[in-house]
Amino acid sequence: MNKREFVREIAKRSGVSEYAVSEIYNVSSELIAEALIQEDQVELPKLGVFALHTKMAKNLFGGQKDKTGLCIYPSFRICDRLKGRIKDGCRYQKSFI
Repeated sequence: MNKREFVREIAKRSGVSEYAVSEIYNVSSELIAEALIQEDQVELPKLGVFALHTKMAKNLFGGQKDKTGLCIYPSFRICDRLKGRIKDGCRYQKSFI
């Protein structure tokens, strides 16, 4: 499902215009990005958590690891409730195949 399909489905289910849903989606993604830039984590109930993680940078040319270089990257951790719901749904669908 891409963004357009996602927005269209939310608009259909909620009765709100596609334009309004698209704007809310865009503002939401900007807010998440701004929070991560400020090194905050964003918790979305029933979905999961956006957070920043750091790890040591790798030296791709061999030799010793660069102790001063850190790699900072965003991640999303899905909540356990949603993870369980997806696993149960997959098991349910496989039983009919």
